[in-house]
Amino acid sequence: MQATGRAVDVYELRSFEPEMREMVAMITEAATLTAEAMPLLRDIGRNGTRIHEITERIVRLEGHADDAHATGLKRAFQQSDTAMRFIVAREIYKHLERITDAFEDVANEIDGIVIDHS
Repeated sequence: MQATGRAVDVYELRSFEPEMREMVAMITEAATLTAEAMPLLRDIGRNGTRIHEITERIVRLEGHADDAHATGLKRAFQQSDTAMRFIVAREIYKHLERITDAFEDVANEIDGIVIDHS
């Protein structure tokens, strides 16, 4: 996440494409869900169902983020008036995609813990 913020600052982005905003909303939701799941791990037996619901939602969010990434990258390629604008957009999309992938990885780890303890 810090690398994304740094890239936005370095490239002095002041406006964001709809797909970028959509990915950020998904990242925000994934972070909120992850924060909800963590304390539930204290009692996996009682909270296993809810934890599983949360991790499923995070995985679905990552799939939707993949779609937004592809759509946004295609739009950037088609609509960028300079190669530099496309390169900057591609860089931001790459960072956002890495964040969603990381949340999916965390969700998979949490799900693995639940499975191991059930």
